[in-house]
Amino acid sequence: MVESDIETGQAHHQYKVLVRGVTKSFVEQAREVHALHDVNLHAMDAELVTVIGPSGCGKSTLFNIISGVESPGEGRVYINQVEATNTVGHVGYMPQKDLLLPWRSVLDNAILGMEVAGMKRASARERALPMLAEFGLEGFEHSYPHALSGGMRQRAAFLRTVLFQKDILLLDEPFGALDALTRATMQEWLLSVWEKLGTTIIFVTHDVDEAVLLSDRIYVMTARPGHVKLEIPIHLPRPRRYVMVTSPEFLDYKRTLLEALQEESARALGMTA
Repeated sequence: MVESDIETGQAHHQYKVLVRGVTKSFVEQAREVHALHDVNLHAMDAELVTVIGPSGCGKSTLFNIISGVESPGEGRVYINQVEATNTVGHVGYMPQKDLLLPWRSVLDNAILGMEVAGMKRASARERALPMLAEFGLEGFEHSYPHALSGGMRQRAAFLRTVLFQKDILLLDEPFGALDALTRATMQEWLLSVWEKLGTTIIFVTHDVDEAVLLSDRIYVMTARPGHVKLEIPIHLPRPRRYVMVTSPEFLDYKRTLLEALQEESARALGMTA
């Protein structure tokens, strides 16, 4: 799609999220850092899209721009057919750390966004309680974060994000700190919840297996400044299960991604000729 189509409204109705020509630089320790360069990507309705790339390629900066927390130097962001550059409140955003408040119970952490939006605590609790079982938290509504496992903390943080009631969710490496077995369990759990919610998810990860298992499409970013190197549709059948990671089709996707990532990681480390 060309930019004139966006401006006239003839084509962008297909997209839940549309990023066009986003470039971002900032000053860090008295030097200019070029974080992103001419980034173009999109996510369709109820699609799960993953962004993967070497460390420092600007993935989190891109999320901050999509969510409106940061402004791009150049480019535009469209959310649900409307230009949303520099505006917040259009998406649910779950950062890398769960950011659960230690003095609030699981239930009261989950309803935080609704309270901030002005809903009375009793009404917010009433809305959240029926969802605890779906998120594996039933019976723990009065527990505090220090008593939860890593996986339970992430489920509580995800429930809080879902309860913002946005149809687009940005998930920034939500399982990065989990051990391998818990991470695999959480990946399957996320897929089952996403299929029921019908939301659009854009997911950042460093894990190639995770990217292939979860995604409808994968964007591979270059080393800084981050730019889209590859866009790879994933045509594995759904529902997905972790056992698929050893299938020949899965391994073909993994090989393609690893080759692209290794090349960019070498560039990031200055190891290319």
